[in-house]
Amino acid sequence: MSRIIDYAGLYPPASLPLEQAFANFVKYQNDAEAWMLSRFVLPARRLTELSPLLPAVGNFSFTLLGRGGKDADEFSHSLELDVQEIRSFASLHAARVVLDMFEVVLPASSFDDQFALNTLVKQTADLLNINGLIVFFEAPFGDDWQMRADKLFYALRKVKDKHVGFKLRTGGVTADAFPTTEQVAWTIVEARDSGIPLKCTAGLHHPIRHFNESVQTKMHGFLNVFGAGVLAAANGISQDLVQFILDDEDPASFSFSDDAFEWKGLHADTADIERIRHQVTSFGSCSFDEPREDLQKLSFL
Repeated sequence: MSRIIDYAGLYPPASLPLEQAFANFVKYQNDAEAWMLSRFVLPARRLTELSPLLPAVGNFSFTLLGRGGKDADEFSHSLELDVQEIRSFASLHAARVVLDMFEVVLPASSFDDQFALNTLVKQTADLLNINGLIVFFEAPFGDDWQMRADKLFYALRKVKDKHVGFKLRTGGVTADAFPTTEQVAWTIVEARDSGIPLKCTAGLHHPIRHFNESVQTKMHGFLNVFGAGVLAAANGISQDLVQFILDDEDPASFSFSDDAFEWKGLHADTADIERIRHQVTSFGSCSFDEPREDLQKLSFL
């Protein structure tokens, strides 16, 4: 779970002001569990607001969110603005910040034509090929999501220098924002078989799958999702078995040792995990406290 959490305190349900969210992120750098913390999640358009908040000392990593757009033209115009913000901020703080991920939702209309989608993905990736930055693309969730996701994976496979990835939205503040375990399992297997990095966002505050009263649905556990991702890549398991891992609500099914991570005897050793975590990257969470406190209660930390 090293560097597994991208702190997204700006976003619901926390919805903190930028000054408070970034102050939390800076404070977390000195916590005992700081090894779990990765990047600060921020819209690219707000980078100028961040400059006066940077402490005098320290180095910080960021994942930036693009403006997006309702169609390809608006998307491309927004992207140009995002790139200007990124280049300006990077030039001011090059020695102290790492901008290593950019995330953006593609317009729903761009999925009507596979060739046009391929072109938009490649042009976006090429434009953002800045200092090793990886672009994670998201297909809009809702009806026909899996069709869109399938087309997106195809477009990502067409990008020759693989500085692209797939972003999976694993929840939200309403029940209809949560994909099924079947959809998540399909995504994990598709990412594995495509060799495409995968990251997740939303709805993963807790390690184990459970029913949540506030949204009246079952929420995915980050230990289920990332455990399934690692075990799928290490063992070549089927989508059905991946789904069984995602559906498991018993913490006792999961275990850690100095040498391996296991689910019911299926394991990945530390060398596997180190290799695979470059593909199964991280998840955005508006809380850093809830994930680690839950892990402590379960004696995983």
